[in-house]
Amino acid sequence: MQFSLAQFEALIGAGFTVHTSHGPFVLTLAQAVERPRRGLPDHLRTPLSLVFDGPTEVTLAQDNYLLAHPAIGEHLLNIVPVLAQAGAPPGRPQYEILFS
Repeated sequence: MQFSLAQFEALIGAGFTVHTSHGPFVLTLAQAVERPRRGLPDHLRTPLSLVFDGPTEVTLAQDNYLLAHPAIGEHLLNIVPVLAQAGAPPGRPQYEILFS
């Protein structure tokens, strides 16, 4: 499935279930943006960045996780912890998924 910015812009604020070895947790989609192409050939997609607010009770390591939402189904995706962005809820970790 090829994901698009429009798909995820409609889901900002929605909860996505991430399945971990500690059980399922909810990540809340905080931001969906396209990143600069920086010389990518035309046949390659524009990079898409998704930033999620995570739960306070667990910190996820960078790894592949099964992420689920009714609008997109279930997908095994690489989730990376990132530094909290301006305006992020205090004390909540943030995570990024990058499609390129």
